[in-house]
Amino acid sequence: MSILKGIFGAMCTPFQENGEGIDLKRYHSHIDNLLEAGVHGLVLCSGTGEYAYLTDEERHTLIIEGIKHINGRCPTIAQTTALSTKECIDKAKTAEGLGATAVMVMPPFLEPPSEKGVIHHYETIAKSIEIPIVMYNVPQQAAPLSEDAYRELLNIKNLDYVKDSSGDFLTLQRFIKTGGKVFCGIDSFAPFALMSGCTGMIWGAVNFMPHECVQLFNLIDENKYQEAMDLWKLMEPVCLWLGQNKYDVDYLTGVKAATNLSGRKMGPPRKPLLDVSDTAQLELKIALSQLPINKVDTKKEN
Repeated sequence: MSILKGIFGAMCTPFQENGEGIDLKRYHSHIDNLLEAGVHGLVLCSGTGEYAYLTDEERHTLIIEGIKHINGRCPTIAQTTALSTKECIDKAKTAEGLGATAVMVMPPFLEPPSEKGVIHHYETIAKSIEIPIVMYNVPQQAAPLSEDAYRELLNIKNLDYVKDSSGDFLTLQRFIKTGGKVFCGIDSFAPFALMSGCTGMIWGAVNFMPHECVQLFNLIDENKYQEAMDLWKLMEPVCLWLGQNKYDVDYLTGVKAATNLSGRKMGPPRKPLLDVSDTAQLELKIALSQLPINKVDTKKEN
């Protein structure tokens, strides 16, 4: 049985109102809120949590404080992505020592290595720790993980999982067919990915609609497909908006804005990510107003 299955919230990082320090009180409260909604696991130091714009000290704080506050209430995946293999090993060992259930590692980015280099990177890290590694396929940002490389990596101990955020449903299906346990990272694919055999979702939208995300997974897991699609019709508008909108609001900023609008205060995004304009927020509110549980009132000031 997979120890990682279901809806894993890729957590936002709550900043103080000046956008600088992490607000730990809000962080702990957000963890509690997501767990009370029934999420199956949490991703600490996620990309949605503005991982790229955090200091190493802040990343360490999110992992140690997250694991400590969760206190075994759910599985935890700590992102330990780094450019060099040695640094990634150091981060992965630290997360393992702190009690993370698994680590998530993106292939090297910026001057990315060859496919053989990607395989070496994962294999070397896997041999250095005892907990599972969630490989991360996001070719828009890092060296791509091909089907052949994935097949080879599955033969290595601790390399049982992959998160696919390629945005290519054929790639997702090929990973599922190849084996291992596949998490989908594309919001708009959610019900279709789960019905196709994904072990779960690593999902930024969990930050503002955790109940709906969990309910969608549970309905599909119980083969209640029509009920799942009826729910999805209410969730889809905001997922599509986050994926593409006419205001060029990026995904991270959009998720944080939606989470703030839902009443879960995360503070502003960290620069160079820009605040969402009032006009864009109004359109986002309209999409959020369709949710059955975490509905946002379009007339209410937030």
